[in-house]
Amino acid sequence: MRFKPKGVILGLIGGLLGALVSLSPWALKLEEDTGLESLFHQRGSVPPPAEIAIISIDKRSADQLGVPGEPDQWPRQLHAQLVTLLNDAEVTSITFDMLFKTRRDPEQDRAFARAVASANNVILFEFVQKELVNSTTDDPSITIRRRIQPIAPLIDAAAALAPFALPKVPLKVSQFWRFAPDAGDAPTLPTTTLQLYTLAAYDDFRALLQQIAPQHLKSLPTNQQTILQHKTLVPFIHQLKRLFAEHPTLLSALTKTAQHSEHTFKHKALLLAFLRIYDEPHSQYLNYYGPPRTITTIPFHQIIQSDSHPEYRAQLENLKDKIIFVGYSAELQWEQKDGFYSVFSRADGLDISGVEIAATATANLLHGNAIQPLSPIMQFLILLLWGLVTGMIACRLPALIAILVTLMLAVCYFISSLFLFSQSALWLPLLIPLLIQLPLILFSCVIWKHLASLQEQHNIHKAFRNYLPEKEIDRMTSDDAQQTPSSERYYGICLFTDAAQYTQLSEQMSPDELSQLMNRYYETIFATIQRHHGIISDVVGDAMMALWPSAAASPDLHHAACSAAIDLLDAVEHFNQQHPAHQLPTRIGIHCGEIMLGNVGAVGRLEYRATGDVVNTTSRIEGMNKLFDTRLLVSDELLCDQHAFMSRTIGTFVLAGKSRPITLHELLCHRNDATDTQQQLCIQFDAARNLFTAGKWPEAAAHFSEIATTQQDQASHYYYNLCETFKHSPPALPWDGVINITSK
Repeated sequence: MRFKPKGVILGLIGGLLGALVSLSPWALKLEEDTGLESLFHQRGSVPPPAEIAIISIDKRSADQLGVPGEPDQWPRQLHAQLVTLLNDAEVTSITFDMLFKTRRDPEQDRAFARAVASANNVILFEFVQKELVNSTTDDPSITIRRRIQPIAPLIDAAAALAPFALPKVPLKVSQFWRFAPDAGDAPTLPTTTLQLYTLAAYDDFRALLQQIAPQHLKSLPTNQQTILQHKTLVPFIHQLKRLFAEHPTLLSALTKTAQHSEHTFKHKALLLAFLRIYDEPHSQYLNYYGPPRTITTIPFHQIIQSDSHPEYRAQLENLKDKIIFVGYSAELQWEQKDGFYSVFSRADGLDISGVEIAATATANLLHGNAIQPLSPIMQFLILLLWGLVTGMIACRLPALIAILVTLMLAVCYFISSLFLFSQSALWLPLLIPLLIQLPLILFSCVIWKHLASLQEQHNIHKAFRNYLPEKEIDRMTSDDAQQTPSSERYYGICLFTDAAQYTQLSEQMSPDELSQLMNRYYETIFATIQRHHGIISDVVGDAMMALWPSAAASPDLHHAACSAAIDLLDAVEHFNQQHPAHQLPTRIGIHCGEIMLGNVGAVGRLEYRATGDVVNTTSRIEGMNKLFDTRLLVSDELLCDQHAFMSRTIGTFVLAGKSRPITLHELLCHRNDATDTQQQLCIQFDAARNLFTAGKWPEAAAHFSEIATTQQDQASHYYYNLCETFKHSPPALPWDGVINITSK
């Protein structure tokens, strides 16, 4: 059969039309209201999660216990008794999806609070109330959100408070939030409940973080008991959320390592659920297990009356280690208190309760089986392929046969979608691919250009990674990027290197040989800097500048830079051993402080680099190595909070062109690697320098002379000469030990 371009064009047009329409809000609502519901009903009910149970507050329990039909009027003593019984049954957590906002009998309120505090695993609901207030602006009213919390004794006793906002009918509840945007991004009931449940894997999480990013451990609680004892579960969740937001690749690295690491984790499944809490996006589609009360539901009165009914007692004992939710869950529509319209709302009007939605969301997070819609790109590709296949069939086959084959393809697509939905909770669009088959000539050219643009952008990113940080590339290639000089303020650590003998080598070697040598040299030192999370900022001839920018100073950042410098010297030494005829001894200077980082220059010629006094001072510090024949000098500001390194204080200087003194140290090695000779040098040099600072020139000169002779130390020789000068021509008083350096 001869190839017909018309079929390809028609298929592309149909696919493009379906893809574009599917991204519209109208299409999404149609798929959610009709397509998703159809998939749920065709799949039917599935086994509920074994780890979760609901204690239902309903009319039958009210009748059995002889209490008012309105749950708000139930004696708080009953809730206290419930918590005590569940705690004795060793449940893992108890979540109340009901608001205790009004004080009742004081003694019963206190009893309830004591039971909650004793259990130390109770999460209480708080309500986010929207209110309209008058405004003086053009908008006549402004919506504010107020968080209504339980009574004070319960706030103090609960392990955590959490909101759980859901729409009321006629809106269908299809999604849930892990973090509530209406409540300051507070973790919702499912998130807080799951975090409490997965605290059993906190030790595994710390062990995993120790492997990937140990620098973050210091800021985290040491164990789960600390979190529970201090009732800091919600602040802990916020802390982790900020950590993963500030380090976007950390969560995926932890998850990947947890899944594939050979290390045996005690609670691997819980650990993965622990990490899943913070995965993007923060809203997900609910994977309902079936109609109302599909999740194991036990009437409230059966727990309260468990002592007098053996079958109830056995039921209570089976709740050990489970997640318990307590809330309204009716069996009949007429007594329903807290119903929400969902895909499984019954024909008799019974909707699923809020507590069942919370339990479902928690189970989805725990097992990672929330409904997963296709990403926009995947949805586009599938609809494009569907349109291409059906378009080619329509053009290549007779009309009647084409209709039959297309119908068969539609049945196959539906069966495949249902299979993926049932087995993997993957949600493929149904209505649009099965109904839309229209020409799309006007859009075919647009989409191909779009695909070409995506590929071009990928290539640009790939090429620019050799020159710029990823963040700057993203900014430059954004649609609204302004390519003008601009910088941002950072706290930064600046590291300068300079290779000695480069000038001689450039005279001895051909440009090609020199270029190859320097490429190998920079490959050596770049790898070391990047291994310690530094950024290569500038390379000029034999000199290199690296940066560690951050929002604020931290000991971990200082430690990384110092470790990088020591490892860099070791790497250069190894490099020189491999190239004995073309050695490049390297000198390093490091300083820290406020820098400006960004584009410098003018339109037509911009460079991404750091500016500020720190950069200039670091260059001066590196140059001081020549004066003392040292290899690694660092400022006092960088070394003041570091105790893991062996160093000696070289002195305090006013560097060339500067007005403020700076104290410099020679960074020798990690303290554990220090030799006796190095330790002795530091002690002797420090003693001699103290004499120098005190203005005792003869005594200082004698000490420095001895060190220079025995240790072949150029710094001591420098100070000896200075002492000899000061014997005959003392410095101006008052003498504070600060040395002025006049040359760069």
